[in-house]
Parts: sequence; C-alpha cells; structure tokens
Amino acid sequence: MKLKISMEDVGFQMAPLIDCVFQLMIFFMCASHLHLTLDAPPIEVPVAEHSSIPEELQNRRYVTIQFDGTIQLGGATVNLNVLRQEIAKAQKQMPDLKIFLRADRRLVHKKVREVMQVLAEAGAGEIIFATYQSETM
Repeated sequence: MKLKISMEDVGFQMAPLIDCVFQLMIFFMCASHLHLTLDAPPIEVPVAEHSSIPEELQNRRYVTIQFDGTIQLGGATVNLNVLRQEIAKAQKQMPDLKIFLRADRRLVHKKVREVMQVLAEAGAGEIIFATYQSETM
C-alpha cells in the first residue's frame, strides 16, 4: 500500500515553541530566587508574635549570623570590616538598599547589635529581620 504524503500541508507551529520558552523563563526566574534562599546556611529563626511577610523583595542583601557568631553576606563568610565595606559599596550602587538579617535564635543578642551597628555605619537605612510567625495569631 502506497502512502501519499504531501509536503504542502506541513507547517511549522510556533505556539508550542513559545509555550516552552515561557515555561523555561518561569523556571529560571523561580530557580534564581530559590538560589538566594537555599544557599543560606541553616539556622533556627526566632518566632515573633507580630511578624509579617515583606511585600517588596527587590534591592536586598542577605546577612546571616550563625549560632557560633559567623557572619555571612550572601554566601560568603565575612568579618565586620568586610561587611562594612561591602554594604557601603552596595549602598552607593543602590540607594534604596534593604538588609535582610537572619540571626540564629540561640545567638547572644550582643552579636546582633554589633552587626546592626556596622550596617548602620555603612549606610543601611532599612533592616528586615527574619522571623517565623507564631501560631497564636
């Protein structure tokens, strides 16, 4: 049995290709945001009764203070002097810079105050603290 195939009816469909491109864009946008949060070292975040989820997620630098007092900016371990320099440099590039501060709940508050002082000296005007919402809301 002979099949007759006509090449005139075959066309290139763009819709599936466009769908794939949009799916890839969504995937990489989500993956880039997860990269920032999943690279952060695991810590026990404190619980606060009146905590809320920030609405704006732009122009942020992530600072983490681990239980042993280790300070991390993004994913790199830094000391107070390097933290001051990096935040001052970022503040010049982004005047509306916000700091997302994650501190372990078992950490002595003196260390958090030291880091906050350095951030203020570097020009950081807004610090957002990472907390869990309590169940009593």
